[in-house]
Amino acid sequence: MWEAAQRVAGAVAAARHARALHPRGRTFEATVRTRGGGRYGVELLDRAAQYPALVRLSRGAGLPGTWPDVLGVAVRVRGGGGPGADLDVLTSTTAGGAPLARHVPLPRRRLASTYTTIAGYGTRHGRRYLAVLPDPAADDLGTDLDALTAAAARGRVSFLFAVAAPAGRWRVFGRIVVGPPVAPEVDRVLAFDPVRHGAPGLRTDGLLWRLRAAAYRGSRDGRLTG
Repeated sequence: MWEAAQRVAGAVAAARHARALHPRGRTFEATVRTRGGGRYGVELLDRAAQYPALVRLSRGAGLPGTWPDVLGVAVRVRGGGGPGADLDVLTSTTAGGAPLARHVPLPRRRLASTYTTIAGYGTRHGRRYLAVLPDPAADDLGTDLDALTAAAARGRVSFLFAVAAPAGRWRVFGRIVVGPPVAPEVDRVLAFDPVRHGAPGLRTDGLLWRLRAAAYRGSRDGRLTG
């Protein structure tokens, strides 16, 4: 199963000369500010702090324009995996934030949507899910990355970072403030991978994580050979 997932992802990436999934997107400089107060044994959730970050907003199937697509927000928290180690969090639009809906990917048009990790992390308190949620204090993000880029230049783009138990409500633990875009050539070579870039106390274990890890490897290899 794992080899098949890796081969398929590699073939798609090679054919596209881009990522197998979420090929169309834009990466921004960002800042993650956390509130602290958790008891997970995970610094990002437990301690009030500020981290430099990268945030990539993307379209899962790469459909054109503002067509509905499974949208994604990928966050790389510099130092979020411990001193000198990055933490990658990958989220996609789902049917909603409710316990069952958060596991169902759903195409969306609007960038201010509910994005969840879909796969849960193992923690000292059991399974937990992360989410990137709309920030009521931010500007209307619309459906277009160009408009979002202009809003980011005005300092008006942000999201909320949240955590939840499988049947629990989201608890906001931080804010993601989006800044200017990085150069296109930087975006092209970035490879977000929450399995390789994790954090102590957030375990990426289970069938879905193993399948995703194989797909990430295939996509990286395909981009190099395509």
